[in-house]
Amino acid sequence: MDPDLTETFLQDAASVLGALEDATVQLWLEEGRPGALRDLAVLSHRLRGTAALYGHPQTAALAGVLERLLEGRAGFGAEVTSALVGLLETAQLCLAAALTRLRAGQSEGDVGLDFSRRGGAAQLGALLRAYPQSFRPVAPDGEAEAASSGPEASVPFAQTQPDLWAFFAPEARELIETLRGQLAEDQPDLNAMFRAAHTLKGSAAMVGLAPLGQLGHTLEDLLGRVREEALALARAAQLLGAGLVLAERLLDQAEGSSPAAGAGALDGAALDATQLDGAVLDRYAAQVQALLSGQPTGAGVGAGAGAGVGAPDEAAAPLTRLIVRLDGEQLGALQQHVARLVTGRARLGTLLTQQRTLAEQLDEAHARIQQTIRDFEERHLNPTLGAAPAAGPQAAGDGGGAPDRAPRFADFSVLELDSYSDLNVLARSLTELSADLSEIRSQGRAHLAQLGDELTGLEKVTRALRGDVSRARLTRLGRATAPLHRWVRERGGLRLHVEGEDLQLDAATVPPLAQALLHLVTNAATHGLEPQDERTALGKPALGAVTVTARAEGGQLTVTVQDDGRGLPLAALRERALAAGHLSAAELAGLSAAQTAQLAFLPGLSTARSLTREAGRGVGMDAVRSAVEALGGEVRLDTRAGAGTTVTLALPLAQQIADVLVARVGGVRVALLVSQVQGLRPLEGDTAAAAGEGDPAAPGAVADLHALWGEVPGPRRSVARLSSAGGPVDVIADEFTQLEEVVLRPAGRLLAPLGYLAGTAVGAGGQALPVLNPSGLLAAARRPAAGAALRAANPGPRAQRRILVVDDSLSVRKHLGRILTRAGFEVLAAADGREALGRLLTGADPVDAVLTDLEMPHANGFEVIEGLRGHGPTAALPIVVMTTRTGEKQQRLALALGADDYFAKPADEGLLLRRLDALLAPAASRARAARPR
Repeated sequence: MDPDLTETFLQDAASVLGALEDATVQLWLEEGRPGALRDLAVLSHRLRGTAALYGHPQTAALAGVLERLLEGRAGFGAEVTSALVGLLETAQLCLAAALTRLRAGQSEGDVGLDFSRRGGAAQLGALLRAYPQSFRPVAPDGEAEAASSGPEASVPFAQTQPDLWAFFAPEARELIETLRGQLAEDQPDLNAMFRAAHTLKGSAAMVGLAPLGQLGHTLEDLLGRVREEALALARAAQLLGAGLVLAERLLDQAEGSSPAAGAGALDGAALDATQLDGAVLDRYAAQVQALLSGQPTGAGVGAGAGAGVGAPDEAAAPLTRLIVRLDGEQLGALQQHVARLVTGRARLGTLLTQQRTLAEQLDEAHARIQQTIRDFEERHLNPTLGAAPAAGPQAAGDGGGAPDRAPRFADFSVLELDSYSDLNVLARSLTELSADLSEIRSQGRAHLAQLGDELTGLEKVTRALRGDVSRARLTRLGRATAPLHRWVRERGGLRLHVEGEDLQLDAATVPPLAQALLHLVTNAATHGLEPQDERTALGKPALGAVTVTARAEGGQLTVTVQDDGRGLPLAALRERALAAGHLSAAELAGLSAAQTAQLAFLPGLSTARSLTREAGRGVGMDAVRSAVEALGGEVRLDTRAGAGTTVTLALPLAQQIADVLVARVGGVRVALLVSQVQGLRPLEGDTAAAAGEGDPAAPGAVADLHALWGEVPGPRRSVARLSSAGGPVDVIADEFTQLEEVVLRPAGRLLAPLGYLAGTAVGAGGQALPVLNPSGLLAAARRPAAGAALRAANPGPRAQRRILVVDDSLSVRKHLGRILTRAGFEVLAAADGREALGRLLTGADPVDAVLTDLEMPHANGFEVIEGLRGHGPTAALPIVVMTTRTGEKQQRLALALGADDYFAKPADEGLLLRRLDALLAPAASRARAARPR
């Protein structure tokens, strides 16, 4: 076998074996056991397939034994799992030995014999004899047996063949979108459609997805007859659309995600995951053949589409791995950038070598000057050391009687022969060293200039590479809106118009955006648009219209979804919010119409009168907000009675590498995206004047970062105006220091609740940089008064406050007592209204507030309110009603009698404490005392 192929197999097999060992360890942990068993089954299947593909049958056979054993994992108890561990460990030892032999250039060896010698066969026999019922092949994790006819059906293709899936899936989805796009055209290109179906069939067959290949063949037959003009496209359109839905569902199933229930029904039956078997494909092929032969097709594919349209939250889960496709031109550009990077790296290496040579020359010069100075010191600073050598000949002459001979050059004059003193030698050495250092400095400057040029060039290459990589991740917005067209076609009853489908956005944004848009269009159709007869009576077109408009500007993608329906039912929203315990009656009464409309985003809130496949679960708008906020964006909603509702999604155009403006706030450094900065200016005057110093036509809210970070402002400050979906916001900092290119990272789960934080980055100095979100800063800037009011409303230590809980239910009294006691209140309890009035009107138990039910024996809640308000000492006592009766009639009466607030039971702890704190605030107490009795 080719050495490269062998190495590829060994790397993959080694990673699988390591994962098998890890999963086996997890079997000892009870909470991780189901996941570990599932992982073991998937990994065994993967190893069996790859070993067989690369020609190692005995390794594949042993992996197959493990896979077969794990088919019944759903029925494994703790005892069976413990007994299985020993067998798994033995098998892993045999597999590791086989890989070792292959790595050494040998064959895999007798893996089965090795397994038997290590006791594996005996372990297997004992296990099957002890637990025969546990190892019957049943569908794991509650899956339907029909969906699991073997390992290939139970383990998604994308997991068993990830490399094939990586290039096949994008191509297959692109071919399906090509077919769907052509089908929607007035003059479709039949040749292009036929080629797309043919390519889909061939590609699916090549990678081993036989069902999709069979479906592609059926589509090819159908399009072939249309292309030959033997069949009108209009007659085939419905079957073609249903076939494309089937193809998408097969891809979803191969990927391991859940197909959308009901999209494109067959004979009125919802097409869910359990029905994607051979029978469905055979039935579809039979209906196509019936159409081609001129026979009636019965109910027809998609006949029941209206009844089978699934709710958006049942749609396929988004891809867990981003897959993008590059054309040859893009790939060539990336390769050129990489080549330039390699060349630049080589030149930088040469410069580094030259710098090292200069460093060696500096070391030599330093050694020379040290030697010169040392010699000079020996002659003049330590004369005894310099005289000692000269005394030797003189002493010898004295002792030996040798004649004193004058030097032969003594008779030369200074003009005939130069003589050098020690100072001359030192001066010349220093001159030479100075020349050497000047040369080294000149070379160093030249090298630094070259290094600067190389860094500039490298910066240009990295910026170009960054741009090309970012563009490679882009895809058309049409990928996110394509499900909308399909959903509207299948459902009917409305018109959909989409603008801006050619806009480019990051591929990772498409799945969550598509889900959000599908929720919004569904809500518009089910909640916003009136029935056709009602619209006709109102003078509107019979078919309601939903318009989706997208535009990109200022580094932001803005998508609006607008309908021409009745608008949001604000009264119903208030009623449902009260009944769900999100807000109290007093809080709801203080909301404006625009604020009331935002209640639609609360979780679990729905204005639908009954539960249907499309509405009534209260997850739509909450899911939209969650998806958009996860992308770092925001949602705005505007509604007008009788005119419709507009929802605006504002999303940052995704970028992993960005230019940021660094700001200093006291001792903290933060970053702003350059694409969002509209201008900079020094701050003149106080913070309140900052908003008026910019463009008078567009005053912005002011966000002082010093207050946000708890830093002391400096003597001089600056202002940056940022753009956001909600309008401009002026950000105050001590100074804006520099521009940096950084890698953006998500804020993470811990920091995600901080709305003003878009993410984090690492600065050039290695320090963490918080990257600010203008929309979050705008929201924070618009509620400073609310924060101050909340601080002012703090009643002080709750231990000083006594609350009387009046309810005939002992469990409710105990539950509320625990909540209030845990919050620091002192709690008293009364079993009914008569007991409460007796204790309060006599003054025996003075309290600071009363929390009462309505329906109680002896005296109900209305009587309690009336009695307390008619008694002087308790006339200003805060009274809160908490009841299961959330109708408007009960609310009006309780508030008219003098209740301060009213909310639904069971009480949300946060709502209860928030309202009690507000009612017990000094300002609220004074207002109650001053009101007329």
